[in-house]
Amino acid sequence: MINKIKRFERKWIFNSNNYLILINAVIRSNLFFRNQYPQRKVNSIYFDTNNYTSILQNLDGISGKKKIRIRWYGDEKIMTDPAIEIKSKNGFETKKEIIEIKELNNIQPFNLDMINEKLNARLDLKKLVLPILTTNYDRQYFVSFDGKIRATVDYNLKSNFLKNLSQINIIKNFKKICILELKYPTSLDKYVRQNLKDISLRLTKNSKFVNSAMEKPKFIE
Repeated sequence: MINKIKRFERKWIFNSNNYLILINAVIRSNLFFRNQYPQRKVNSIYFDTNNYTSILQNLDGISGKKKIRIRWYGDEKIMTDPAIEIKSKNGFETKKEIIEIKELNNIQPFNLDMINEKLNARLDLKKLVLPILTTNYDRQYFVSFDGKIRATVDYNLKSNFLKNLSQINIIKNFKKICILELKYPTSLDKYVRQNLKDISLRLTKNSKFVNSAMEKPKFIE
């Protein structure tokens, strides 16, 4: 099964000390967010070419970018109902293609050779990709009163690097930050902007994938 999604994704980075202030600001915003699902752990394995094409494109600020990951939820030590996600970005506009990969269900994520083989066979890419890092974090889910806009808050972020990426100045955990992300159809961009004026945040581009290759992530105090 293949599912394709097109939307805007906008992110803000906060110091984790401001976590409760952030949650309160989301709930009290003019969009009247409420809890949508119980919080859960999000786990991902990111893939890139041998010369780190995806990471370098993001660090260089290239507008048309793509990244490939396998994502699953819950226990980080066992892959439960994993799916391949291919995200393409042009500015804040994001297209996400989701592909089921049932053959990796209940596989332990440290079985990287098998995971890599199954992913490349499933995608039939022109260039082979390799697993380069994992990310794990807790996520809270919110939805606007009209059900059209989703918000997530991620915290307790950590990464495990699977290759030697020392030439890109890596840091290995992000427990000092939490991330607010808004996801909504591109047609609602003006509406969202107008109704978020009460949250006086400096919009900051951020990617957990790319911040894994940054020396010092920026905080909003």
